[in-house]
Amino acid sequence: MSRLGNALLGLGLAAAAAPLTVHAQVREVVSKEVSVGRSEASLALEFADGDRLEILFDNRSVLVDDEAVGSFEPGDELDAAWRALLAQAVALDDGALAAALADWTVPSALTGDDAAVAREIDQALDAALHDVDVQADSGEPSVSLGDPGSLVRLLLSGGDRLRLLDDALEGLGENVRVHVAEDVVIAADEVVEGNLVVIQGDARIEGDVEGDVVVVGGDLELLEGSSVSGSVRLADARLVRNLGTVDGDVIEVREGEQVGDDIREDVRREVVEEVRRDVREEMRGEDGFSLLAPFRPIVRGVGGVLENLVMVLILGLIGAAVIAFAGDKVDVIAETARRAPGRSAAVGIAGAVLLIPAWVVGFITLIVSIVGIPVAIAWLPLFPLAACAAALVGYLAVARNAGEWLADSELPWTHWIRKSNSLITMVGGLAGLMVLFVAANIISIAPFLGFLTGLLVVAGFVITVAAIQVGFGAVIITRGGRRRDYARYSTDEAWEAAMNADMGGVDAEQPAEAASKEGSDA
Repeated sequence: MSRLGNALLGLGLAAAAAPLTVHAQVREVVSKEVSVGRSEASLALEFADGDRLEILFDNRSVLVDDEAVGSFEPGDELDAAWRALLAQAVALDDGALAAALADWTVPSALTGDDAAVAREIDQALDAALHDVDVQADSGEPSVSLGDPGSLVRLLLSGGDRLRLLDDALEGLGENVRVHVAEDVVIAADEVVEGNLVVIQGDARIEGDVEGDVVVVGGDLELLEGSSVSGSVRLADARLVRNLGTVDGDVIEVREGEQVGDDIREDVRREVVEEVRRDVREEMRGEDGFSLLAPFRPIVRGVGGVLENLVMVLILGLIGAAVIAFAGDKVDVIAETARRAPGRSAAVGIAGAVLLIPAWVVGFITLIVSIVGIPVAIAWLPLFPLAACAAALVGYLAVARNAGEWLADSELPWTHWIRKSNSLITMVGGLAGLMVLFVAANIISIAPFLGFLTGLLVVAGFVITVAAIQVGFGAVIITRGGRRRDYARYSTDEAWEAAMNADMGGVDAEQPAEAASKEGSDA
């Protein structure tokens, strides 16, 4: 064991047998402030002597009294452990709060950097909540502990920290004042006769130290008017010289092996980052100059057209089944949509808006009715399925009307649409309703026509929604094709009615007599 280890162990044993004055108690907490937000969680304590402690988790940084001690990720195990402690602190006050915070330890689930940050929080809580002072009655070295367990942890930590302490205390005299795990303030009118050692704490010197100052794991601040007659030794520590004077040397004590490890870690990190950067640049280069890159728009466009054709095929197969099992009802729905498109659209929009309320009301009604819960449970999936089926049948009926219009338009590509065949007429209408999407996929092959592609997609979407609303409304008006208020005539009857209108009101039931009469008059 090192010289400091032997000295501290001797002091620890002497504390049990030698005449020492020991004061140990948990400090009184007079107020607390707990703040928990989406990205912030903090605890602020004020003690009876006016001291304060604030631990803040904010913006992925962990701060103890405005000093960063580590980092965290929102929602990770460290953040969850800290918020759990805050939840416990909210319900406690006075001595129970101080005892709970003092007893808090690093959760076993934390590892690596999270565990290191949790240890910093634990040490800060212990240092703030415990007030332990061990003083020798004789002129031997004095030891002041901010945390009763800090001395034991320091001895058990072994290895690197004790080796650093051994190097820092080499050649130090006998008259030593040691502070472990607590901050030290030397007032402006105070003179320390001998050497000052601060371990795992900060030292703020405003007066004079007639000897060496050793700081391990903390900060040393020399304010204006302060002086150190000996040397300053820093082991894993930092010096802030605010106009203070040091007569001796300022020595930074670092273990050679540790420095080598740090250098190797820095080199390894730089090499890994350089390799990653080269790989990313190479991947970007391969992606930019790939032989298939010029053909990707063509592949996407052709794939989109194939998707549209498959959709027409699927809808056509569904339409064939609908015509086979309910062809007369589809005729009534289609005729209603053709004769009253405005009313059908209005009813379809209203029906779409009222679908969810009707679904909920129907379920509640069935629950309280005689039929009971089994029918209500069946209602939950069947009602949405029925609504979707109604919208699909209505869309197919509108597609059949669109096919009839295309057959009458005599466009070059519509010669194959025959009105005498309902299925072919419906498939032609489906192709017509899908034509804007097909055109958008074809134009997307040219990358500079992106605006026109988007415009065609929007127009196709609007037409599709309008067709669905009109068809859905026609289904509702005709009660699924059972009411013929807007479809009083079959196809032949509608043709005869149109002929009567052209002939000036001649009765369609006596075409021969009317024709012979007109011939005799002539």
